[in-house]
This record gives sequence, structure tokens and C-alpha cells, in this order.
Amino acid sequence: MAASSAQYRPAVVVGIVVAPLLCLWGALENYQAEAAYQERFHDPYMISAQFTRFEPLLAAVPTRAEMGYLTDAPPGSVADTSMLLSAQYVLAPRLVARGAAHEWVVGNFTRPGDFAAVGRSNGLRLEQDFGNGVVLFRRNTE
Repeated sequence: MAASSAQYRPAVVVGIVVAPLLCLWGALENYQAEAAYQERFHDPYMISAQFTRFEPLLAAVPTRAEMGYLTDAPPGSVADTSMLLSAQYVLAPRLVARGAAHEWVVGNFTRPGDFAAVGRSNGLRLEQDFGNGVVLFRRNTE
């Protein structure tokens, strides 16, 4: 004998009502926890600051460029990885890969230095120093 649509068991009705309410409550709790976390630990890798740092370089390099990447951060360190990934993110759609084997090479440095000498040691010439550790090199064609 088939039950009509008006004959639901009370447990089923309670389950149908309670399940969405629990989902909504869980979503609100998660939102509050995430908002509190983001307030305390806002942008720990300073990704938003990279847009300002790299802005002048964006105008100097074609959007379809494939760029090399040099840094003074210790290879394999958290600083090295986060600096490379943030540069790749900010400079997109330009492709950025480690090394100096490209026509254009971005230098992303943590401290001042003789960037012209860094370029020469990699077969590059210093195209422009944008300050704040951002340098543009170009492959020597001579």
C-alpha cells in the first residue's frame, strides 16, 4: 500500500527541516571564523603590495613576453618561493620562469645591490631599476 503525500513520518519532516538549518548555521559559523582569521592575518605574504611594486615594470614589458626571473632570496626558501609566485601572479599574462635564459628578465631583490653586475654575470644588461627591489634586465644581443 502506497503512502499518500500527506502521510509523512514526523522524523522525516523534522529531518527535512533541520538539515538545511544545520547547513546554514555551519556556513555562518565558517564565515565568522574565516573573517576573524583574515582580520588577524591579512595578506601575510604581502601579495597586494606586489601590484604597487611591479606596476612600473608592467608598462615596460610586452604582455605576451616570456620572462626570466632572478632573485637574491635563498634558493628553496619560503621567501624565494613566495616572491616568485607573487611575481608570476602580478605579472600575468606574462610568463615568468626562473633563470636568465629569456630576452626579458625580472629581478626581484630583497636588498639593494649592484644590479648591473648581477645582470652582466648572467649575460644581461640592466634595462631599468624601478626601485624597491624591482629591476628589469634584457638579454645582450651584441
